[in-house]
Amino acid sequence: MARDGITKHQVQQVRNELIAQGRHPSVELVRSELGTGSNTTILKYLRELEVDEKGRLDNLSALSDELGQFVGHLAQRLQEEAMQRIQTTEERHNLVVAERQRQLDVLRQELMAISEHRDKLEHQHREALAQIEELKHARHQDALQLSSMTAENRHLSGTIQDKEKHIQSLEEKHTHARQALEHYRESVKTQREQEQHRHDQQVQQLQAELRLSHQALSVKQQECTTLKEQTRQQSAELHQATQSVSKIEQQLLGIQNSQQQTEQQLYRKDTELNRLQKQNEDLQQQYAAASAKVVSLQENEQAWLQEKAALSASLSTQQQLWQQLSESKPTSVSAKFTKGEDVIVADPNHKLYEKIGQIVRLVKKGDGSIHYSVSFDGETYTLSENVLALA
Repeated sequence: MARDGITKHQVQQVRNELIAQGRHPSVELVRSELGTGSNTTILKYLRELEVDEKGRLDNLSALSDELGQFVGHLAQRLQEEAMQRIQTTEERHNLVVAERQRQLDVLRQELMAISEHRDKLEHQHREALAQIEELKHARHQDALQLSSMTAENRHLSGTIQDKEKHIQSLEEKHTHARQALEHYRESVKTQREQEQHRHDQQVQQLQAELRLSHQALSVKQQECTTLKEQTRQQSAELHQATQSVSKIEQQLLGIQNSQQQTEQQLYRKDTELNRLQKQNEDLQQQYAAASAKVVSLQENEQAWLQEKAALSASLSTQQQLWQQLSESKPTSVSAKFTKGEDVIVADPNHKLYEKIGQIVRLVKKGDGSIHYSVSFDGETYTLSENVLALA
């Protein structure tokens, strides 16, 4: 029984992953990947797996060289196509992700601009509402003032009518007094003509009557003068009242004009308020559409990530199949080096000259030559045996 609960299947999975990565599945590496288990148990399972693999290779040794080459070419072709497809898919995915990221950045900027514009419109909306309230208050005050001035105007109109009636009454009195004076003068003149034919004895009596008539006339003239003076005063009062009425009418006209301007301003503010409310609704609809678009882009990105994960899993499976097929090919030429040996690049013209690596796989080419997959610090290169030597 293995300590710490490790199983042969777990060791096999770790071994396959290390081989797929081009690394030699040593006991230390397997134990490091598992994080538990004893070296003895891991070594035991590794030997059993090598025996099982050797048995599979023995079963496959009956294959002809031509079939082995075909399988090798097929496995290499599968790996190349899978790598090309994954690379193409990753490039396309990267382009799509970059484009989606750019669209997300543009949408975020548009959302920020829309939010700022919406805040500005809300501020203007609040200011417009405050101005409308002020205008309503001013309109109410103007209405109260207009009502007061209208009542005062009615009172002044009644006063003017009373003055006009009084002036008309004075004019009628003045006309009657003038008619009475003329009538008196006519009667006096008639009496004078009649009395001229009377006897001289009646002269004194007539003179006395004439003095009385002059006195009465003087009294009538004084009354007439008094009436004229009253008439002039009433005319002056009428003129002042007419001027006062004219001023009140001008003030009333100014108030009416101010009221019309206030109503026009209020109408413009109502129109602007309706426009701002409509614009705010449009902005809210744009914000909702942009949010839905962002959610759709995020869902598409998740779908691409899932597709990438599926392709990566498929590539790993194909790499394992290709490795098994490559390792199962019969070799008609004896290998100079074995898997797991440390080698050094001995060709001075090679770019890896004097670098030491570890052989992880043997690859037989179509011409019958053997090449080796050598790992140099985690990087794997396929080299011919002519450039290699034991380290």
